[in-house]
Amino acid sequence: MKKIAVILGFLTLIFIQQTALAENVIPVSNQIKNAAWQKGEFSKSYKISCENLMYLLLSAINDQNYSIEEIQFKTGSVLFKAYSKEFLANVSSQDGYNSFIKIIPVDNIYNFSPALIQKIHNYIDNNTAINFQKIL
Repeated sequence: MKKIAVILGFLTLIFIQQTALAENVIPVSNQIKNAAWQKGEFSKSYKISCENLMYLLLSAINDQNYSIEEIQFKTGSVLFKAYSKEFLANVSSQDGYNSFIKIIPVDNIYNFSPALIQKIHNYIDNNTAINFQKIL
């Protein structure tokens, strides 16, 4: 009887320690999110107008063969799908010559490669010298 009580006590002690350790484990998605936010991969500022940044964003999404689901020029947002995951890109103006872009996943789960967003930022960085002209 003592052996059974000791074994049950030992198993209970092991079970309690495992659950206590499991609560302190940080999920992988939070680690990716925190690392990416510290590097500034989800948002970036550019020295171009808001309208030009919106056109460059659409061009970058198209260049990477991501599918554009919805475009709202009035609010400056683009909903696109990349590798069966939806993202929302918001473009806003800081002043007349500077604009800001922020790209986040729609489901708020950050378990994807940050290279997906870096490709868009690299495309915009390489093509900021392009001047868009309105066609009548």
